[in-house]
Amino acid sequence: MEDLHLFESSILSIRFTDDPSIAIFTDNGGSAYALEVRSTLGRKNVTSTCIFSGSKGEAFVAEPLRVASKMSSHRLAETFVVAVASLNKVIIAELKPALRSVFSFPYNATPSKPPILEWHIVTMHSEKKGKSVEPVLAVATGQNIVFVQISSGPDDATPKCSFIQRTTLDFVVINLKWINNYMIAVLDTAECMHMVDIRSQTILDTIDLGIVGLVYQSSFYKGLATSRATSQAMASVGNMACLQSVGCFHGQVILLGTEGVFVASLRLWYERVDRLVSEGYFMEALRLLLDVHSGHAKGVLGLTKDPKERRAILRRQLRHLVEVVLDDCLKKMPQDGDAETLREHFGSVVPMCMNACISCMDTEFLFGEFYDRFGSNVAARTLFLENIEPLILNDELHELSPSVMQDLIELHKARQQLESLESLIVKLNVQSFDLHNVIAFCRQYGLFDGLAYIYTLAFQDARTPLEEYLMVLRKAILASQVLSDEMVALGNKLIIYVSCCLHGLQYPTGSSKASSPQLAFDVLQTILARHSRNPEETEPAFVHLRTLLDFDTTETLNVFAMAFAQPIFNDAKGCEVQQQLVDRLQQISAQGDQLEPAQISAVSTFIARMMTKSESKIVINRMLIEQTLEILCSSNLRPRHDEREAAVLEMYHCGVLNHISDNMVIRLAETAKFWRLCEILYEKHGMYDKLLFCYLDDPSRKGQSFAFLQRILISPLYEKHEKDMMREAFVERFPELLALDFQKTVLLTYSSLFSEVLRLCKRLEPDLWNQYLFMREVFNFVSRSAVATKADASLFPVLYHNVLIDLMCEVQPSTVFDHIRSNEHYDVDQALTACRTFGIVRGVAYLLEKKGNVEEAFEVLLDELRKVMDGYLVSQRHEVSQEVYEKNYQGLKDTLDMVMDFCQRSNARTDQAAQENMYQQVLRFMLDAINSSADVEFEGRRSDLRRLSADLLKSMTGQVDVLVFLKRVLDDAAYSHGKFGELRELLLGILDTYSYEQVLLSATRNMLRRDIHDQVTQMKKTAARAVRIRSAACGLCRSSLRRFPSAEEAQAKLVVFRCGHAFHTTCVKESAQTSSGSHRETNGTCPSCDR
Repeated sequence: MEDLHLFESSILSIRFTDDPSIAIFTDNGGSAYALEVRSTLGRKNVTSTCIFSGSKGEAFVAEPLRVASKMSSHRLAETFVVAVASLNKVIIAELKPALRSVFSFPYNATPSKPPILEWHIVTMHSEKKGKSVEPVLAVATGQNIVFVQISSGPDDATPKCSFIQRTTLDFVVINLKWINNYMIAVLDTAECMHMVDIRSQTILDTIDLGIVGLVYQSSFYKGLATSRATSQAMASVGNMACLQSVGCFHGQVILLGTEGVFVASLRLWYERVDRLVSEGYFMEALRLLLDVHSGHAKGVLGLTKDPKERRAILRRQLRHLVEVVLDDCLKKMPQDGDAETLREHFGSVVPMCMNACISCMDTEFLFGEFYDRFGSNVAARTLFLENIEPLILNDELHELSPSVMQDLIELHKARQQLESLESLIVKLNVQSFDLHNVIAFCRQYGLFDGLAYIYTLAFQDARTPLEEYLMVLRKAILASQVLSDEMVALGNKLIIYVSCCLHGLQYPTGSSKASSPQLAFDVLQTILARHSRNPEETEPAFVHLRTLLDFDTTETLNVFAMAFAQPIFNDAKGCEVQQQLVDRLQQISAQGDQLEPAQISAVSTFIARMMTKSESKIVINRMLIEQTLEILCSSNLRPRHDEREAAVLEMYHCGVLNHISDNMVIRLAETAKFWRLCEILYEKHGMYDKLLFCYLDDPSRKGQSFAFLQRILISPLYEKHEKDMMREAFVERFPELLALDFQKTVLLTYSSLFSEVLRLCKRLEPDLWNQYLFMREVFNFVSRSAVATKADASLFPVLYHNVLIDLMCEVQPSTVFDHIRSNEHYDVDQALTACRTFGIVRGVAYLLEKKGNVEEAFEVLLDELRKVMDGYLVSQRHEVSQEVYEKNYQGLKDTLDMVMDFCQRSNARTDQAAQENMYQQVLRFMLDAINSSADVEFEGRRSDLRRLSADLLKSMTGQVDVLVFLKRVLDDAAYSHGKFGELRELLLGILDTYSYEQVLLSATRNMLRRDIHDQVTQMKKTAARAVRIRSAACGLCRSSLRRFPSAEEAQAKLVVFRCGHAFHTTCVKESAQTSSGSHRETNGTCPSCDR
């Protein structure tokens, strides 16, 4: 087929598809073609179709997907998919039924690192689809390999592609082949082939292909074989092009060399081990063998599938390899090395060899020959013993030989690592111990865990270690109030030990090994024993139980409670033990000096829970309960009040006090001031008048008093008489509540006790200031509520208001005038009486004015002005300090301002004559004062009254004829001599006011004239403007405007409005007369649109 392709172009690669008549090939021009061979009437026809043109980017490799030949039933078997790679893109295209691109993605490649493509059918696992078989494309560029999965569902029109993994290697890839689903063979630029595990991305094996003499297709890429010039990129790729020199068949890699064809395959597992051993890599060989044994090794071939036979083979191989490694290690041991050098030498061998022996469970060899060979060397023996510890702690080793155990104990003893040794003892079987020595060692160093482990497991004796260490803990508790960390740890261990024994668990591991139920009863008998084995004279009764309670009462009782839920305690013997425990606890609690209140509370709770259990047969001693209650409520026990109260509350809630009358409990609780318990009992018996005391008398709950009152007084769950009792209690304790929180008390009064305001106010006697503050705050609450709800401001009763004004006059008179002026709804006569009683002049004048007695009010103010003037004149004549004088002067000025404000305010209620009379009296009074101070030595003080007179005249401006009064002033003897400097500002002010009013009048007149002129001008323009008639018919009669309903045409007229509507004159007149009885012609508005 010489005419199939251009003679000058070389075919670089060719791949057949699933259809034997179709192949894919690429040429050195960078194009990819589909070659199709068809036979028609016995004659073969060959055609080629370009699927990727080199003009759009040179295609270096094309790889078709072959599915039908391997899995004919696969969904992609009927399609033809090919992958084409250039320097910057990979395209996956579908050839049939039509040529189209399915997927593409960019990447960075160079001519020195060309792309490599390789398809493979891989078994995939996913959560959604489960197990499936899908094609995967491996794309290699440089050091990176990308895996792309292609799949096709039943409803997919085209195949779907997705990235599943990316792998980065330490070398440049020039070719790759799939070995199986998990391994690929990768060829690098150094002609070394690497077996790579895809999942872990690790290199399993490497082989040098230097002896092969790999063939490269450089001449075809560079055009040397065809004498046709190629691109520089294509020529550069040819330096490492070996696409046709590497193949794969059934896991074997076939290589084309210069001297022949070579086949490479993955080594068997023992061959890999032997190769490492032969090359001296003993540790690598041992590590590989351990991975094969554990199942973590990759690419393992040649291993039998029978588990037993496989374990036996690997065990023999490991044993042999460990011996080889040990021999090599001892042979290479430094003869003159120090301890650190020897430790480093053995540290690289001993741990792995020990792991190998443990993995194959060859402990006989480990503690026999292995340990004996290293026993003579101190560094090796120490390293051996150190590596045993993690194996024991990780539950990989459970037994030791006695000699190894003894050496291990000596090592930890020398290093003072006692806790570490204890953790090892409790992990090993007791058969490994020399029991006598280990028990003596544990006793000597206080290793409770080890001692308890050996006694319970080896001797089934749980009592001995418990009794021993309970007495140790007892001595520590008696010796010091604060236990050391070591004693606290021991106490916790004892509680856990008791719990494990009662639940049938192995201590301290907590494993569920079967143990005799007798151990649980032995432990309980030990705890409930009246005395220890060797009691002292001062030893209290039930010393072991007391010790546990003194250490941690709550946890101890929790252990008992959980243990008694076990089936072994449901029989008669178990019930007897439970009754004994309850009796012992009651006896201990009845002795008040033995337990703290919190402990008694915990004990009472435990007893109550034991009693309330279903099918419980527990009987309690009522006398002991009463005795315990009296001890807790004793007034002699002032300290720890809260704990004692909590204990009694717990006893009450748990039902332990059910046989005691509530009256007795209330009496005891009141004596001890247990207000929480009192609250419960008061509410139970309806004693609501005492409930408030439980909060106010309890320092820790005083702040909750208001929330409690709010709940009772507002809640609909309480009856009226109950709320009334609470209100009475509120009134009784009102001063305390007010001192506790003023705002909350007033708010509660306003919301729930508004009718009792006067009673509450009387409860504050004789404290007038608090009475006033309370009434004022209630008034403010009412006012704010009225503003917020837009309600009537008269919600504050007149009676309350009168009381408030009386208190204000007595306590804070300076605010009375502002209050009565800004508020209403009070008795004016009573307020007037109060103001007169306490001499509040402004209040009296305002109230008289409010009643209409303007003249009397003026006289009151004038009298006040005289009094103030007399005091001022005294300070003016005598040599008083400037501060005193200024104070009197300011008082005079304020009083005069008050009088003038009254005069101006009364203008609306008096005539002009009366008004002038009031101003005249004030002015006359001021002039008389000026005359009386003529002989004052201080000129500055004499001029002060003239300035006040000038201010008086200014305030008259606009009210009366100032010029008349000014003339009177000028004619007065006070101004008959001297200068008129005091009146200068007044005169200038009058002239300025006159000038301003003249200008204002002129400007207003001009603006008015201009507005009228503008309006007339606009009306004239509008009247002269032409109007277009909208319709040729009259808007009223609907007749033509040319026809008139009456009169002659010569005298007929039309009315046309600016809106464009036109009417007959007669029609407009008739319409106006009909609608309003007047002529609409004069109105000027349109009858249709009213414009």
